[in-house]
Order: sequence, then C-alpha cells, then structure tokens
Amino acid sequence: MAPFPGKINPYEIENVLNKMFAPEWLRDTAAKVGYVQRNRKIDPVTFFWVVVLGFGVGMQRTLASLRRSYETASAETLVPSSFYDRFNNGLIAFLKECLAHGIAELSSHTSLTLSDKLKGFKDLIVADGTIIRLHNKLAEKFPGARGKAELKIHIATGITGNTKSIAIYSGKTAEIKTMRIGPWVKDNILLFNLGYFKYELFSRIRDNGGYFLSRLKQSANPTIVSVLRTHLDNTIDLAGKKLKDILPQLKQEVIDVKVEVSFKDNASKTKKSKKDGTFEIYNPRGGTPKVKESFRLVGVLNKETKKYHLYLTNFSPQQLKAEDVALLYKARWSVELLFKELKSLYQLDVISSGAPAVVESLVLVAMLTLVVSHRLLNHMRLLAPEKSARFTPLRWAESFYAIAPVIMGRVLKAAGIDEDPLLLIIYFMGEGIDPNVNRERLLSPWVTEANSQGLNTTD
Repeated sequence: MAPFPGKINPYEIENVLNKMFAPEWLRDTAAKVGYVQRNRKIDPVTFFWVVVLGFGVGMQRTLASLRRSYETASAETLVPSSFYDRFNNGLIAFLKECLAHGIAELSSHTSLTLSDKLKGFKDLIVADGTIIRLHNKLAEKFPGARGKAELKIHIATGITGNTKSIAIYSGKTAEIKTMRIGPWVKDNILLFNLGYFKYELFSRIRDNGGYFLSRLKQSANPTIVSVLRTHLDNTIDLAGKKLKDILPQLKQEVIDVKVEVSFKDNASKTKKSKKDGTFEIYNPRGGTPKVKESFRLVGVLNKETKKYHLYLTNFSPQQLKAEDVALLYKARWSVELLFKELKSLYQLDVISSGAPAVVESLVLVAMLTLVVSHRLLNHMRLLAPEKSARFTPLRWAESFYAIAPVIMGRVLKAAGIDEDPLLLIIYFMGEGIDPNVNRERLLSPWVTEANSQGLNTTD
C-alpha cells in the first residue's frame, strides 16, 4: 500500500463528491427543471452517479448496459422503452444545471499555485476546442465543417485546477466565436492556438485588464515600432520595417520587439430611436474604421530548422523575459491532455446514437465526469501537497477510470442509498427472464418447469 500523510478520513472521497453534488441539491434541481415530474421511478441521485461514474468513464457504452447498471444500483426494474424515454430535453436541462454547478464548485477548490515567475497573476488559462463526429441524422442540429454532423467542445481551463468553462457548439462554429471575453479575464493569462488568432480579441483582453499569448499567424506582417532587447551584433535598424521584410536577415537567437498592427473595429455602435427612446445597432456610414494597436512580438530561433517561432503578447519585458514567453506557451498542451482524457478514456468519440437528446445528454455526462475527476484530483493534491506536482493529469485520469465503479458504490452508500439485500435476485429476475412470454424456444418441447422442491435456500 502506498504511504499517505497524517490522519485521513477513510470516507474522504465519497464525502467530497456528496458535498459537491449534495443529494438534496440533485433532487431539488431535477424537480426545478421538470425532469422528475413524470419520471418518479427514476431517483435523480442514483441516476446521476450511475451515468457520471458508469457511462461517463466508458464502463457502459450502450443505453441497455446503462439501464442494467441503474437497475443494479437502485434495485428497480425498468422497461427498456421507459428508460430510453428519460433521455429527453428535461434531462439535458438537468445535466446543464449540474455542469454549471460542478464548474463553480471546481473553481473554488483549486490545488496548484502559480510560481514566482507568474507572481501577481490569478491563473494561466488555456482555451481550445475539439471536434466529435456524430451520426449523419444529426446534421441539421449539429452541422459539421468536415463531416455531415459534428459538434465542437470548447474548454477554457486553468493550470491551477480551475476549469473556467465547458460548452457545446455545432462543428461549423469557428473557434473564435466560442471565446467570451469580459471582466473575468482581469489579471489572468490566456493562451491561444492559431484558431483564436484575432487582433480584436487580443485588444478586448487587454482592455479588460487581462493578458494573452498566441503564436503569430503565418500571414501576419506587423510593423516593428521599436526594439525591446538589443544585441551587440545587430546592425540592422528595425524600426519602421515590416516583419517579413527583415526576418530573413536576422540571425540572433531571440527577437523582442514592439509591433504595430491594424484591424477593423467591429465594435457595435448604437443610436437612440426617435420613436420609443430605445437603442438600436447600426453600421456607421463610410464603412468600418481601422484601428491601430501595439503589441509585443517575441521570436525564438529553432536551432534545428533555423526558423523563428514567433509569439504575440501584451506582457511587458519586466513581467516576463522573451525566453520565458516561449516556454510559457508550451503549457497550452495541458488542454490537449483533457481532450485525450475525454476521447480515449471516457470514449466521447464513440457515441453512435442518432437521437439528438441522447447525444447531447451523453456529451454533457462526459463533461461532468471530467469535472468530477478533476475535483478529486484537486482534493488528492491538497491531501499530499508535497507530492501535488506528481499527480499528473493523464496518470490520474487512468487511475480514476479504473476505480470509478467502486467510487459509485461508496458515493451512493454515503448518500443514504443502501443496497437492497435482494438486489441481485431482483436484478436477475428482471434481466435474466425473456419478456416475451409466448415466444417459442428451442428447448420448449424437451423441458418442463424447473423442479424447485429440492431447492436449498441459505439463511
């Protein structure tokens, strides 16, 4: 057995999860959104944990196996068609409420802290999206960019363990449209891939007191305003030059300059209506004006390819030196591990149903599983702070996946849902018996009813 520090409550895990999603909260929320009005045989607490720790971790990959898992946990027998009917808009509303609640809970229980290099910042947030291919029947609801039917999952997560947002869009939605910028970005650092590259987005982040870091788009050609880091061997005057004009002539390992870019200002304009005093959006005459902004551009020479990796940011050189800017960008790959967790372990990319409500429900379930997993990860890091950095995301995900059924049983027991002594008998009576009473069977001519006179039951 692996050693663990201090005195730890043996019921730590189930208590954390039942506090995160309290039984009373789950039942009240299910009633509030109307999910349990007609489905009284379904207990929201049991159902929630069965789908999150059952289907969510890939243990049950069909609705039939999921129904059997629910019957096992609840000692209730359900008609298959009745169970499938539970996957409706009411369930979607319930799961969305649960996801929002879970993200809020997760954000208040972060485990890691930023190093001294990032002192003064709240968090380092990585934003990215991934595509899930769906059944062609869903093309109308979830039109795809490459396939007929696709959905896009957008995640913004902090490296401290704080997931900011998880959202679903159609596959055709551009990544830039999935990012909402507001006061929440203040003192946060946002890392972006090229799918989010837009000067207007970067400008809004800075206006809201936030910081950003992105690779420079290949087609971008900003004007150099001034040099932020001088080199003794640099004899080229860079000020006023276009980046692409002078880049082939540069030989230093690091470029650190201030650049100017121009872009169309697409901010909404409003005017007051003379009729009723309301405001309406309008496009000013003369077209959309261009705005000029200054940012910091950092380039680090790749010694193998002899080409520069170029980054755009609004960090000052005093906040982060050029080499650290390039190093910081590598943290963006942490979100790739989240998508690997969703797809490889929670098998999010193998949902084959053509029913919109079923697909959306199961995608939300996978997201909830991710949130629950990371809540426990944060808690385990806090239990063993000296080993917190060694709780790596993918290793944790594999461990969580393997033990999820055990967690489910313990969570339900802690929630006051005790296992019925007749559970196994009830389960086999419901699942082992063919519901087609009059079906002709191969052995029917040759066997009669079982002789139970010699049955010995145990005390």
